[in-house]
Amino acid sequence: MRKLIFILLVLSVSLMGQSAYYRLGYGDLYPTTDPIGSSLGNGAVALKDSVHVTIHNPAALNHLTRVYFGVVLGSEFRSVSESMSNNTRLEQLKFATPIGKNIGMSFGVRAISDFVSLYEVETVDGTFSESSEGGIWDYQLGLGYAPTNNLSVGLKLHLLHGFLRREANVATDGGDMYVVRGDISGRSLELGAISHFGDKVSLGLTLDLPYKTPTFYGVDSIAGSLESNEFEEELSAWPTSVKLGLVYHHSKNTKILAGIEQQMFPASGTDQARVFALPSGWETNPVASFQLALQRIASDRTSRNWVKRTGWQAGFSVKNYYLVSSTETFIYEYALISGLNLGLRNGRSLFDISGEFGSRGGEESLPDELFARIKFGIQVNDIWFRKAKRR
Repeated sequence: MRKLIFILLVLSVSLMGQSAYYRLGYGDLYPTTDPIGSSLGNGAVALKDSVHVTIHNPAALNHLTRVYFGVVLGSEFRSVSESMSNNTRLEQLKFATPIGKNIGMSFGVRAISDFVSLYEVETVDGTFSESSEGGIWDYQLGLGYAPTNNLSVGLKLHLLHGFLRREANVATDGGDMYVVRGDISGRSLELGAISHFGDKVSLGLTLDLPYKTPTFYGVDSIAGSLESNEFEEELSAWPTSVKLGLVYHHSKNTKILAGIEQQMFPASGTDQARVFALPSGWETNPVASFQLALQRIASDRTSRNWVKRTGWQAGFSVKNYYLVSSTETFIYEYALISGLNLGLRNGRSLFDISGEFGSRGGEESLPDELFARIKFGIQVNDIWFRKAKRR
């Protein structure tokens, strides 16, 4: 009976305050976690660059001539109702290598969902508090192949693994702590293609389709009690994503990129959920996003002048949130996106930094939020491991 009371409290309590966005659904999903993707948006799925090795579209892997390694660190700041929070983490590891003529392979690991939250509210039964920790990581294996000079295709396997631990407590005379914990596992398949139309236009497309919906294998219990129940919960509302990117090569060093994305969530995905349930009156809805960016490539990567070895990109992003209340009022997110990159003269390393600054508007139960995301990435290649030739 006590467990039932706690479950009802978790599902019915009103949402407000700093952690509101994290408490709903799957937390925040991270579609891009590296500086180049964050500063160019979904236009990056159409990008093939001999300097930037991107794994946003597996079809871009066929042009590799070296082995590349990369790591990305990210830090996100959020301000809600005059409260500030920060989450700094390792966001991505990547490895890419050529494996044959016109064939390339990549392996990567990235953070795609974050459950970290701390929430407290006064109820008629006392102070209700809840804390969560965990998240989902995406382990990726991609292959890219170019059957013709103007067409590249690719395939990427995503293995989703994560965990969640959630504690809920009501501070009464006989208050108990309800604990849910367990692991998450799932799979999806991504198809990609890049086509070139003349020397000026490139078009990229990816489709990420879950074929084994992520499932939470968990245990719930009252803290201090020997009683526990095992259960499985499918994250049925996990999205299918379609991305379309366009690159216009304005000149040798200037590119204009446009990108759109559609994320589709099954309407009934949370109807039977116990852990990943939504409060009454809330539901998932398709997400549409649009980005437009300008990329300026470094004029001379071998120059002694670091300014000539520096490239930059800037643009803006608009999207709607994946949750909507019973008022059917969309919650929109507006952001400015930008980035810089600097390469070493010897071509061994490339340093990237990006900034995303924006706001997300809501209602009384989902207040306005300001956010800033900063990402720093380092990419190295196999020249570091080659012996220098001596005369």
